[in-house]
Amino acid sequence: MPPPDYDEVMRLQREANQMLLLAGLRAHEEIDDARVTADFRELLIGILGHDLRNPLNTVIMASGLLLAHGALADDDVSLVNRIISSGHRMARMIGQLSNFTRARLGGGFELKLAPSNLGEICREITEELRISSSAEIVLTIDPELEGSWDADRLAEAISNIAGNALDHATPGTPVVIHAHDDAGGAVVEITNQGACIPPDLLPLIFKAFRRADANATKDTGHMGLGLYIANEIVRTHGGTLDVRSSDGSTTFTLRLPRAS
Repeated sequence: MPPPDYDEVMRLQREANQMLLLAGLRAHEEIDDARVTADFRELLIGILGHDLRNPLNTVIMASGLLLAHGALADDDVSLVNRIISSGHRMARMIGQLSNFTRARLGGGFELKLAPSNLGEICREITEELRISSSAEIVLTIDPELEGSWDADRLAEAISNIAGNALDHATPGTPVVIHAHDDAGGAVVEITNQGACIPPDLLPLIFKAFRRADANATKDTGHMGLGLYIANEIVRTHGGTLDVRSSDGSTTFTLRLPRAS
């Protein structure tokens, strides 16, 4: 067997090195392009969310004034109520977009920590949800659930999780909210009865723009950001948010240290 041609071997090696270098540069350029595109998309979402809020509030307020005047025909009252309902649904979506942008571009949520009672937060959210939903909500609260938290942010997180549970609960079944102490921390468990989250979606449930049921046809007014925002709020507090779904029930477990 003749010995290998040294010059030929070196030439092939140089070509291979050049190909690897070009491949690396292309990959780096694609990553940079993807990052720029993602940053632009998130910035655009933030701008749209901010700029749409004021005109939408004007539409809702003007519609409310028309109703208050009481000079509308019955058919017109129905139309104005539909405008107000759609406006509030759009406002929820804009709020989620703004929170999403704040979390992604701002590196998380800024917290305003103060002595808070997790049980009272759960109670207030439950009362709000009972007004907007006909489903039964069962609330149980253990005593002494005080800690140093941002009460408004936690209320938003719990509202997002409980609202998601109500959206996916089987009609006629209750959503159970249980706040209790656990190993020196505080825990909120929110459980509903209904179709389980598919196993392949469980690892993605807290990703942005993901929904628990990819085939859902019910219009809930959400964009798949509620659970993402809730998870970011809990993480910023130094806590965890987990989910388990089996045997016809789904439970989200929110764990918080007493001091964030």
